[in-house]
Amino acid sequence: MPRVVMVHGAFNELWGPNELTARWLPALRDGLWHHGADLAHTEVEVCFYGDLFRLDPETIDTAAWERSRAGAAELLESFAGAGTSEDLAGTLGQVASQAAWDRTVDMVTLMTTDPGITRTARNRLKELLDPGADVVVAHSLGSVLAYGVLQSHPEYEVGTLVTLGSPLGTEMGESILPGRGDDGLYPWPGSVRRWVNIAAVGDRATGQGQLRPHFGDAVEDRRVDNGHRAHDPEPYLNSSVTGEAVASALGRPVDRASESHGTTGVPHRG
Repeated sequence: MPRVVMVHGAFNELWGPNELTARWLPALRDGLWHHGADLAHTEVEVCFYGDLFRLDPETIDTAAWERSRAGAAELLESFAGAGTSEDLAGTLGQVASQAAWDRTVDMVTLMTTDPGITRTARNRLKELLDPGADVVVAHSLGSVLAYGVLQSHPEYEVGTLVTLGSPLGTEMGESILPGRGDDGLYPWPGSVRRWVNIAAVGDRATGQGQLRPHFGDAVEDRRVDNGHRAHDPEPYLNSSVTGEAVASALGRPVDRASESHGTTGVPHRG
């Protein structure tokens, strides 16, 4: 049984599960290194769904695809607030070129025109969570996928959820969340006992970088500095803050004096 399940974000359609593990695992081990902890390859599983967004030029209906893309682009631009791809680049952080913008539109087009993609991605994650997991580490769009599965399946036993560069607190992220409760908060993600949300300085994909106002004081909102790679997964994973959250979830000794400064929440409500 994997003790750590990692869920990637967007723009991984040209990778594969083995390649992604080779990139992410060393970074996560570097995060654990800050606390004198380590992680074996056998303790980690990557939920990979990037292949679902890789287009097949031999089978695609080009005319229908372009019509769908136009609608997706308009939708994304409306979330950006001012109606241009450059504005959305500021909102999402990582959309810094026309090529990246095109890939974002392609991704949203696929998700809105083929419900099977979301269903397949969720099923892949559910297969990994079915036996239980000590910690789920989800980056960017992966945090949306992880939240959706955990919230709708409280039977999955997950001790800690670590979200990195999450858009769940943005207008775009909130648009796909279930309704707020009487307390004004969105539902807690299932059986999760500890939720650590980590946002980098300058990562505009996270909005204000805080999920506590949306999900309650039990969320531990933390800040890190990823330099010029504000939204990239590896700097998130190799940070001391991520290392502490994962090491604690695995029950390994943590040198708390080495933690980066940040805002710490309170224990899980209820």
